[in-house]
Amino acid sequence: MSRDVTGLVSLLERAAREVPGAGALLARLRRRRRDPLLKLLAGVVLSHQTTARQSRRATARLWRRYRSLDRLARARPAEIYALIGTVGLGRIKAGRLVALARAVEDRWGTVRALGQYLRTAPLQDAWRALLQLPGIGPKSAAVVLLFRFGRPAFPVDTNILRVARELGWVRPDAGPEEVRAVVEGALGPDPALLLKAHAYLLALGRATQRGRRRDLLARLREEAPGPGQIAVIAPGKDEELRLSLKAGSYVMLCSLPGHREAGMAGVLRVGP
Repeated sequence: MSRDVTGLVSLLERAAREVPGAGALLARLRRRRRDPLLKLLAGVVLSHQTTARQSRRATARLWRRYRSLDRLARARPAEIYALIGTVGLGRIKAGRLVALARAVEDRWGTVRALGQYLRTAPLQDAWRALLQLPGIGPKSAAVVLLFRFGRPAFPVDTNILRVARELGWVRPDAGPEEVRAVVEGALGPDPALLLKAHAYLLALGRATQRGRRRDLLARLREEAPGPGQIAVIAPGKDEELRLSLKAGSYVMLCSLPGHREAGMAGVLRVGP
């Protein structure tokens, strides 16, 4: 269940003012639109369980030597590892990068063909095409769709997941897909707004890591409420929900795969 867009936008703007570097991060993410698709795919594979700075440096080293699908598909994992060994799970990722390049080559022939499909196919078909590639999960697929192609997908990393939990948007044990459903349900299919939300929430998450700036999270939760809490009911079960809601408009949606995209949603309006 998501609050209307006003509360979330208010929180995002407040976070941008409170967190140094939030605006610069948004500007950097906007420039990712110009990244070659193969470089972006490699970058999202390298980013898993690795700091942003380490993954950027490793991606740059990799790209200087392997700038084509053919070269990467025919590389030996040991050669890749020599360039990316500073990232977490480097040996595993080296093998995945080669496997990813070979999968693109086998299925699509060229990176350009894959890019054309991701740009024009129905959104869920584009999601499935990315998830079939080795090393690409839901967050990585959302990064590629939003950053490179400007399509409405919201990436949720560990920082954003933690912030959403601590602000009370989702249950304490909620997963990334529930956070994605909340934010996309609140903001709608506006790629520019989703990119801004990702950048500002990511900056907020980094600024509050390891218990830092607890006062900021407390103020944001109290003064600038976001989408509210999502209530999840297991498929096939009837449950009674007791929710305390402030006045406003709420989007009710089903977060099961395919249901939200099929329009299984409604609006609940609570008067003063």
